[in-house]
Amino acid sequence: MRITKISVDGLFGVFKYTIPFKLEDRITIIHGPNGSGKTALLRLLDGLFNSRPSELRAIPFNWFQVDFDNYSSIKVSKEKESEEDDQSRLKFALTANGGDPQIFFPKRLSRTNMEEGFPLGVIEQAIPGLERVGPSTWRLIGSGEILYLEDIFDRYSSVLPSIRLKQEKDPPWLRSLKKDVQVRFIQTQRLLSFSDISRSRRYDHPLSPAPVVENYSKDLAGQIRLKLTEYAELSQSLDRTFPARLVRENSHDRLADTELRHRFDALEEKRSRLTVAGFLDKESKDDFQVTEQMDDQTKGVFSVYVKDVEQKLGVFDDLLNKVDLLKKVVNQRFRYKQMDISKDEGFVFTTSSGQPLLPASLSSGEQHELVLLYEMLFKMPAEALILIDEPELSLHVAWQKQFLGDLQQITELSSFDVLLATHSPQIIHDRWDLTVELKGPVQ
Repeated sequence: MRITKISVDGLFGVFKYTIPFKLEDRITIIHGPNGSGKTALLRLLDGLFNSRPSELRAIPFNWFQVDFDNYSSIKVSKEKESEEDDQSRLKFALTANGGDPQIFFPKRLSRTNMEEGFPLGVIEQAIPGLERVGPSTWRLIGSGEILYLEDIFDRYSSVLPSIRLKQEKDPPWLRSLKKDVQVRFIQTQRLLSFSDISRSRRYDHPLSPAPVVENYSKDLAGQIRLKLTEYAELSQSLDRTFPARLVRENSHDRLADTELRHRFDALEEKRSRLTVAGFLDKESKDDFQVTEQMDDQTKGVFSVYVKDVEQKLGVFDDLLNKVDLLKKVVNQRFRYKQMDISKDEGFVFTTSSGQPLLPASLSSGEQHELVLLYEMLFKMPAEALILIDEPELSLHVAWQKQFLGDLQQITELSSFDVLLATHSPQIIHDRWDLTVELKGPVQ
């Protein structure tokens, strides 16, 4: 199920927008001046589909609606339970097939939802800039914004120790919707993350940020190793049954001479790609060729062999295509350095003089580019909606102009939709047909 349109009324008390999605191109760009609500729209979608109700409560709006390609829609609105109540409650309403809406009022997280013994004092230690002003409330120094416990855990869960929460479950219809419509948010702060190891220890364990490029380098090495394990297990299974299948092989299963030669050559080309990509170790060159002089029995053996190897190497297809595109874009963009891939280390960078270079030593612009590419290629599920906030951060103007072309190649490979918020005309470049302008408040 795909989102076709989003609408909002009363955003920050003044804005009213309707944003139709560019479904054919799979990329929709929203642009407008600072303060027009671009990031807020992304946060509303993220809050709705990723169970972050505090995001929806924190952003002022009257109602926010998402329409889908099956003619259903979900509307989030705010209403007060009573005239005396100074806080609004959220109301979710799903309308489908012209029937009555299904309604849900999510409750706020409270101190009673948390495991016993969790020291609230760790919150101020882990999150600089917070001042506790009540039993379960904090003030954000600088802006003066008041944050409740729910807000703290929604916004800063990545830097807080792991904790068990007795959270309210969504109703079945809302769980089903979130399963069908997956939304992922690539935010502007994307270069640092906090160690899961430190979060899994004691509450008072110090939390240390780590460069995301290092985490993703390890992640890629892990993905390659998983595929190598799958490849080894499949190879073992096929090799074990090879004699029996060879005996059962008959003339109807044999490949014709031309097709056998073509498929054998294609396998050699794929082996070469896998070696260059860092998946397989380099082997000595085998000069064997499929020839017309081979007898029928030998051709039968090679027909079974070719089909087996195609199946084995096919394990790598999806990952290989993504790695090839990552290397292609990075090595076109980054100057005076080369990126290769290792099944043991992940990203391997060398300077033009042949010196090794750690991923964390790349410039901020290079790290932003690499993190964006990696997240889109390797971290996003197919058919999801990807939200990208300000992809132009730290990127050279030339890279900004090339970004949409890279993104189109990625969407073709990974089949997801993108909603992109930008200030940069260079990002848009010559694709103003993909844009929706946020023009400001209705007069």
